[in-house]
Amino acid sequence: MRRHGAAGNATKVPRVSSLHLCALAALAFTILACPATGPADSGTVLVLDATTPSGPDASKPGGLDARADPGPDAGAGPGLDAGTPSGPDASPEPRSDASAEPGSDANTDPGLDASISPGPDAGAASEDIPGGGTILFRENFDDRSFAARGWYDAPGGTLSATEHAPGSASSFQCDFAAGATRCTGGVPGRHKFPATESIYLSFHIKFSSNWVGSGRPYHPHMLHFLTDIDGDYPGYANTHLTTYTEVVWDGASGAGTAMLGLQDTLNVDPRCVLLNNDSFQGCNGDFDGFPFTENRSVCSCNGIVGDLDGRDCFSIGSNAWYSARSWNHRRAFTDAPGVNEKTAWHFVEVYFQMNSVQNGVGVPDGKMRWIQDGKVLHSYDHILLRTGAHANARFVQHGFAPYIGDGSPTAQTFWIDDLTVATARP
Repeated sequence: MRRHGAAGNATKVPRVSSLHLCALAALAFTILACPATGPADSGTVLVLDATTPSGPDASKPGGLDARADPGPDAGAGPGLDAGTPSGPDASPEPRSDASAEPGSDANTDPGLDASISPGPDAGAASEDIPGGGTILFRENFDDRSFAARGWYDAPGGTLSATEHAPGSASSFQCDFAAGATRCTGGVPGRHKFPATESIYLSFHIKFSSNWVGSGRPYHPHMLHFLTDIDGDYPGYANTHLTTYTEVVWDGASGAGTAMLGLQDTLNVDPRCVLLNNDSFQGCNGDFDGFPFTENRSVCSCNGIVGDLDGRDCFSIGSNAWYSARSWNHRRAFTDAPGVNEKTAWHFVEVYFQMNSVQNGVGVPDGKMRWIQDGKVLHSYDHILLRTGAHANARFVQHGFAPYIGDGSPTAQTFWIDDLTVATARP
């Protein structure tokens, strides 16, 4: 087996990237380790035929932050208390990594230039989010009767009649006190909806003029989706699949990164683990030849399949491993005045679509999108979100749980308004 180069049906797609390339065998669905021996061709990225069970890879050494464990929420149970299992987790996963996504480099103009490539499928008609979606629920934050509208897990929150999106009467206001990990007035919590293979999220967001986020290259967590594999109160950082939609702030550049992430810690096969530095543990001494089954992680620890920007795999004890990957678009929000100014309201649309499973094998043809104020920031069509072990996994739960694991470095605020969850763009 080859560790570097192309395998299967490969085509070249223009892309400026500092990421490394990794070969993934299209035959027999063998997962290969991704070596950190040198940069890939800066003008191309190899994309494997999406009809095969392999996909493109753009992994880099290091990956996501690994300085803290996944937090107190490994089990089930209501409540957002830091000591209860269901509260937002203390982990730094997935974070905005120091390596820029193509088209999101800090040296580019802070505007969301349409000429910037949002990912490996730039320029394709599939960049947009599908329309005709069924609305699953809406939250306009008109009052605090969250439980009456289907929210659970100690729903609450502060509303602002002063700060709100155009045409709205009020918004959700998250005030972080200095040192606080959660919004002072509480959060709406969780909301169930009918199972669906695709999920759309839209909302308006703005930040206070002194917003600096966590002061770290990860957090705050903001918005999540979970699946029917887990229960009603799973810990967000310890599931079979959690999605992350958040803004990670870089104080040095005065800009915020639009981050999409996945985590599937409970799927990891601990017999063979690929670490962030591309070394491995176990695997009978041979990662490339290890006989993986569909009982494995789709994110990082059991190999890299599909589109990738950042990744993270680290031990959380008791032969368990935290596994995540992320995609980052820098300068989506800025301190400086302009189209991305953080103190203005911005309209964000996010979309996740499950990949197919063919002949019992997960195929990396899932989709992810982040469109902001009508411009594409993320567009990926080669995402693996489930394997044949969970071939029927579907999205069933939204988590509204802003959280800064290390505590907010200062008193600061952000607002969210007019949140919609649907099967696709309504």
